[in-house]
Amino acid sequence: MSASIDLMSESFFANPFPTFERLRTQAPVYFFEPYQCFILTRGAEIEALTKSPHFSSRRANELLGGLGLLGEDTASKEMLADWSRLVFFQDPPRHTVLRQFIMKSFTTAALERFRPRLAALVERTLEKGRRQGEMDVVADFAEPIALNTIAELFALPEADRPRFMRWAKDLLKPSGAAVNTDDVRSSVRRTSNDMMAYLRDLLEKRRATPGDDLISQFIAGEEGNAHLTGEAVFQSFQMIGAGFVTSTNQLTNTVLALLKHPEQLSALRADPGLMRGAIEESMRLEPSVLSINRLCVEDTELGGTHIPKGRFVHAMTASANRDPEVFPNPDRFDIHRTPNRHVTFGVGAHYCPGASLLRLEAEEALRALLTLPRWELVGTPYNYQGSNLQDRGPSSLHVRFPKN
Repeated sequence: MSASIDLMSESFFANPFPTFERLRTQAPVYFFEPYQCFILTRGAEIEALTKSPHFSSRRANELLGGLGLLGEDTASKEMLADWSRLVFFQDPPRHTVLRQFIMKSFTTAALERFRPRLAALVERTLEKGRRQGEMDVVADFAEPIALNTIAELFALPEADRPRFMRWAKDLLKPSGAAVNTDDVRSSVRRTSNDMMAYLRDLLEKRRATPGDDLISQFIAGEEGNAHLTGEAVFQSFQMIGAGFVTSTNQLTNTVLALLKHPEQLSALRADPGLMRGAIEESMRLEPSVLSINRLCVEDTELGGTHIPKGRFVHAMTASANRDPEVFPNPDRFDIHRTPNRHVTFGVGAHYCPGASLLRLEAEEALRALLTLPRWELVGTPYNYQGSNLQDRGPSSLHVRFPKN
């Protein structure tokens, strides 16, 4: 295949799916020279990657170093030590232990108890759109819901929440793509260490005065378990940092998918029982996450292609969601689709711990928006934010809600 594959431009992030289709057809395991990594685009190879012992999630040093984020300075060393503890960068058996530690707080019963608070939060957030008859879905709706949902669960002080939004946006800058300037690199290191320091201080306060928030629950989970000592701060850092951007993008992408397919929006209005189908199909066709990545730790073969030790592999889950070998009419948006085994939240042991929470957010957000009888997109195009292979969502999405 020629070297003309585009994985870095604004036009690619606006619509990566024709590129993915080309790769699935012509080079499903593709070596991308600019990043010196392999790109997977078919479901079969992505599933094989997640099951193979030759590919590891223990990649913090290689990933952060490859992005130019690590130096000999103290800030770099602190960042690497902290990030190496995140569940995102673990393999079994350590990953299994940490995942169980996190998931104790994300049971179905716990999330259902949170639903009324979330519904009230969503309704408050929508007040501006109701009053003005229009809003930017990103800034006025999705971002406040994503931020305040995680802030409520962790009982983050109201005055500190804007700081967490800035931190979360900063931390996602290096995800899967080159970090372009020294200023950005320094900003990411500073943000990581500032947020960790803040959370360590907050955890000490919660140890002294526990509540029913997730930080207090994580602290309780540490007690009597020497192998979990200190994990409350690291896993709180990951859940807060990762949850904000992913939720913001998926809520926005879901609204946009329905706006682009008015017949499906009409079907949902006629039958609210299709709510879950609409959410799952939006997550499949317009996911907030483009890929997962792993480090090859032993020379191996994948899809008939040799993968040398030390190479990164980026598995394009957003492409697998449109693999015709798995999904009939894969480019069609169909809220009646069943089964819908998309891989937006990953595959296997590393399935996203926050998946159920995001589904709950999407349900309550859509439920509130559907009380507005009409949606109209105001102006195009809408630019997609970010320049990495992990996250995808519009930077703004202006929608009008006419009353007649």
